[in-house]
Amino acid sequence: MNRKNLTAAVLAGLAGVAGIAGTAQAVNLNPDGLGEVLIYPYYTTNDGNITLLTVVNTTSDAKAVKVRFIEGFNSREVLDFNLYLSEFDVWTAALADSSAFGAAPGVPHMLTQDTSCTVPYLYDIAYNEALGGGLQAFLPYQFTGDFTDGGRTDIGRAAEGYFEIIEMGVLTDDDAVKKDELEADVGPHAARIGSATAATHVIKEDEDGNEYVEPENCDILVQNWTRYLGNASKPHPLAGWWAADSDKCAFDLDDPFNSLADGCDQADWAYFPESDVLLTSTDPNAGGLFGAASVINVGRGTMFSYDARAVMGFDTTADGIHFEPGTIHPSVNDGSVLDAFVTVVGGPGNPPTVQALSYGRSADAVSAVFMHDTLANTFTIEEELNAATEWVVTFPTKNWYADENLLGQFSFYTPDPDDIGCNGWDPGEPNPYIPPVYTAGSGPGGQWQPGDPIPDNSNTTPPTSEDWSTCTPIKASVNNPALAPFTTRFDGQACEPVSLRVWDREESPTLPGGAIIPPIVSPAPPGSAPPGEAPFELCYEVNVLRFGETSIFGSDLYDDDGLALSVGQTPVNGWGRITFGADDANCVACSDDDIELHQDSNGLRGLPVTGFAAEQYVNGTLEGGVLANYGGLFGHKGSVRVEACTLPEGCASELNPQ
Repeated sequence: MNRKNLTAAVLAGLAGVAGIAGTAQAVNLNPDGLGEVLIYPYYTTNDGNITLLTVVNTTSDAKAVKVRFIEGFNSREVLDFNLYLSEFDVWTAALADSSAFGAAPGVPHMLTQDTSCTVPYLYDIAYNEALGGGLQAFLPYQFTGDFTDGGRTDIGRAAEGYFEIIEMGVLTDDDAVKKDELEADVGPHAARIGSATAATHVIKEDEDGNEYVEPENCDILVQNWTRYLGNASKPHPLAGWWAADSDKCAFDLDDPFNSLADGCDQADWAYFPESDVLLTSTDPNAGGLFGAASVINVGRGTMFSYDARAVMGFDTTADGIHFEPGTIHPSVNDGSVLDAFVTVVGGPGNPPTVQALSYGRSADAVSAVFMHDTLANTFTIEEELNAATEWVVTFPTKNWYADENLLGQFSFYTPDPDDIGCNGWDPGEPNPYIPPVYTAGSGPGGQWQPGDPIPDNSNTTPPTSEDWSTCTPIKASVNNPALAPFTTRFDGQACEPVSLRVWDREESPTLPGGAIIPPIVSPAPPGSAPPGEAPFELCYEVNVLRFGETSIFGSDLYDDDGLALSVGQTPVNGWGRITFGADDANCVACSDDDIELHQDSNGLRGLPVTGFAAEQYVNGTLEGGVLANYGGLFGHKGSVRVEACTLPEGCASELNPQ
């Protein structure tokens, strides 16, 4: 197909998708790298590696954004805060082990020498004189104590992971107060600049007359989020008003996914109670953010750099989603847009098409734009080049489908085995409350609820011979299962079966004579592999696949409580493909009863995934004894497939166990 015809076909596909209009809003990945949500698929502080990061505001507006660092096992937060970017601002930071700062090793830290406003203002409160910046340790509180999840509880768990930056809104000066506009009871000295101006960089002079650049007044933003309790004096009548507004949020505890409830749209509190003007301080998200990160090892002389993945169309809330620092919000589940645009590349003769898909949660829409049924990349472990390759495979939304904190529990009432009125019901026997459904019940569908008449043999449907009218039920609960497209809750691991196939550079996976060489990936599930395929499991949010024996990022292997898998018995170079679902042979004569493994509610096949391949070469030493190391990083390629394929009963395979 020539370029002109392909372009026309793509445009026709766009126009022909039901529900897509010229002004439609939907979550999508921007190939040009600008967006509202930035996903950085990897950081590491292991083995002398330092991760440098940047985020850039390309717009003429000041912005409020959330910065969140997430450990790689189960996506528990290890550090987050609010960042307020000036117009055309760049914010930078470095992640390194504590040993890089002269302290005892083993604790990942963030160092920023950037003065852009954060709340809390890390540059100020954590300022380290020797390092010339704010130094903040990563924190273990989300996977220790009451928040243990079955995984590691040492802070070393936070040495690898990924991070995300989410725009919360465009800062305004709506909250600026001019002296001549004050009401009498406010006082004569309450004039102040607005939030956008406070975050904007200006030229200042020190006491010696030397010029420097920093934000106008970060303290105003800190004051806005400070709670002044009891008789505590405020530096200004507006101080604390963002915190006061955030207290109006009423989260629905019965629906853990309803994380942005009515009353949480910051802010609906007016400085002048008689005025119709609301001092929101934020306008809707406008996008225009981009970011990048680099993993640098000074000792080895290597650098691996990548661009953040940019999500657009995430939120259209009128006042943004400006949340209090110190909470999990906003997350990828706090966007207002529940639709996603997904580009599906067809086979020969089938042009690419854009699918408009609708979901029930923001996290599902974000997951959809990362869904792939395969990932492909290259590798090399050539001995004469001292070559090494590692693939980073990250599931940036997996916790919304596998973390017990987000999945919650299903509660129900069951007979008390110690109550004689329950007719000696014992654990393990059929539960007399499930079924039947009781016609006298006031609960959903007539189910019994506390306060209803206890069912006896006259008010059950269908009728029974049992009489439980004197039985006192007790409340019990069971864990909710993992949500599709994932299949396993995290309990120290949350393993998903996938498969890997490799080819050498001569396009063949065979030895002379036709013998198949299945790669061996550890740990592999029991059972034999199909020809040319190696089934294995990816168990964490971040996974590092190591080809050969040499480590690039310093990850420990799974067996040593790390994030790395060793891939062995491969050609010395070539390419590989990971498949996240059933292959086409298992999609024959499908029934409507058993959905395929790794498929979402709209038929997108695979898992939401991103990452890259890193290749390293060591060339001994150059003249003068200089070590010559080289590194390259290559983003994963993948395929996207929408096919509501199901497996008939008994159609089991290594990838789809029954």
